[in-house]
Amino acid sequence: MNQMNQQKLKDNIYLHFEKDWGKQSTQFSTCVEIFDYLSSRPVSQLKHLTLGSLKNAVKNHYSDIDMLTAIQYLCGDAIPVLSLHFEFIDDNDQSFDLGNHEIIEAKKEGKLVHPGTGEYIENYEEKVLMYFTPGILVKKAHN
Repeated sequence: MNQMNQQKLKDNIYLHFEKDWGKQSTQFSTCVEIFDYLSSRPVSQLKHLTLGSLKNAVKNHYSDIDMLTAIQYLCGDAIPVLSLHFEFIDDNDQSFDLGNHEIIEAKKEGKLVHPGTGEYIENYEEKVLMYFTPGILVKKAHN
């Protein structure tokens, strides 16, 4: 994608934020800062983003509630700036990527099936981490 098309894509994303949140809102500012951070870094450096790393990226200007609201919005289908992922880290420090269906099932059952052994894991919540990767729109903004 050439530079003019990249700028047009970014402008359209900003307009989408403005339409959904209003230009004077905290959510608009949060979304713009997160998107600007993601689009200014090589995608290869953005493989395992956490809430903490995103807060650091926007210099902790926003509350956890504002950040979570923005991140939830940015993970949505309408404006896929971020992609949500889960990983399970077992007692041996091995990590396993989990699908949304596995998380939904664990919440419903109250226990997680260990992806490697098939054993049930009680109190799995403290061993499951949420992280983010660049979504489709960030990848397009880089091309």
